[in-house]
Amino acid sequence: MYHVSTKVFVKEIVPNKKISIEWGNPVTTVDFDFDPTGDDTMYVVIKNYGIDLKKDELIKAVMDNTGGFTTVVDGLKAYLEHNINLNLITDKSPKAITNH
Repeated sequence: MYHVSTKVFVKEIVPNKKISIEWGNPVTTVDFDFDPTGDDTMYVVIKNYGIDLKKDELIKAVMDNTGGFTTVVDGLKAYLEHNINLNLITDKSPKAITNH
């Protein structure tokens, strides 16, 4: 939708525990760690590391990635638990879509 793409390499999948990927340019590693908190609930911790930036550039990258991953996880949660598509990705930057 934003005419942006990147290659993703799945490094590891441990069912109900972890998904580890490499992605981006330059490549960084992202781990999605799943921690059961009850019978039907899960806490997700997302770690993105290997970012070769310093100071302000690193802070900007961390903020962008944190916001992006949080938006995707929030949307997936609503969809999986309530079958609702919140359109969070589309609504995050609608001007970027209409300017193409």
